[in-house]
Amino acid sequence: MKHRLITIVGWLFLVTSVGLLLYPKIISFIKQKQSDQIAQELEKNTGRRKNDDSLYQKALRYNEKIREDGQKDLKDVWSYQAPPIVLRKEQDTFGYMKIPKMKQKLPLYLGATMENMRKGATIMGQTSLPLGKRDSNCVIAAHRGYQGIPYFRDIEELKTGDLVIIRNPWERLRYKVTKIKVIDPYDTDKILIQKGKDMITLLTCHPYRGHGKYRYLVYCERDHGQKIAEKKNNTIKDMHFQSSEWDIRREKIVRYVGLMLLIFFGIGIIMPKKKR
Repeated sequence: MKHRLITIVGWLFLVTSVGLLLYPKIISFIKQKQSDQIAQELEKNTGRRKNDDSLYQKALRYNEKIREDGQKDLKDVWSYQAPPIVLRKEQDTFGYMKIPKMKQKLPLYLGATMENMRKGATIMGQTSLPLGKRDSNCVIAAHRGYQGIPYFRDIEELKTGDLVIIRNPWERLRYKVTKIKVIDPYDTDKILIQKGKDMITLLTCHPYRGHGKYRYLVYCERDHGQKIAEKKNNTIKDMHFQSSEWDIRREKIVRYVGLMLLIFFGIGIIMPKKKR
């Protein structure tokens, strides 16, 4: 009877501990399935002609407005959080983004509010909507990992020439990484529209540990088949900022070593001891 109780307790301990260590993977898997569902719904509802769509016209007018006024309202947290436009009632997102190198597919929410940041990637207010037009720069922000979900955690894997795909409600747009930079949080001039360019800019906190007092930027330009020239400063290793790669790798190692130790000790508790 005593051994049976020990066995039950051992199993509970083992299952609970393994579940806690695998929690980030489980949550990440669930979130990825949700992103896939959003992508599937978007693909089902394609077919609207851009020129006949009121939402497209609204997005186009918004982009033209912030370009003409020089993004003068891009100055504080409130402007980042404000949604650029109001979506249709049946829409929650402005599409999704896919980053093959990082194995990430994330829904695109409008406005970098805390609620939206918890759910996926966000298009910052007072920056362009991704419509595939010149004189635009859509700044997309996401957490450097949140409650086990990677989001932009592995952004340092991106290098010049890597692909980023945007799927808006009308079409698929391809962008390639052209430059990487680390800035202070209030350097808003670094995320402004660049004349003549069709851009998206990925933004997240840096470093991965240490409260992320800087911002990590990945500039991408529309892929028209042009060759993206390699630049000397195309990775953070070339800059005067410490890379977070080891912190991220160490976190994974600790998790998997802990998992193996728990399984080992759990089996030791559960397996019956041989009688002398």
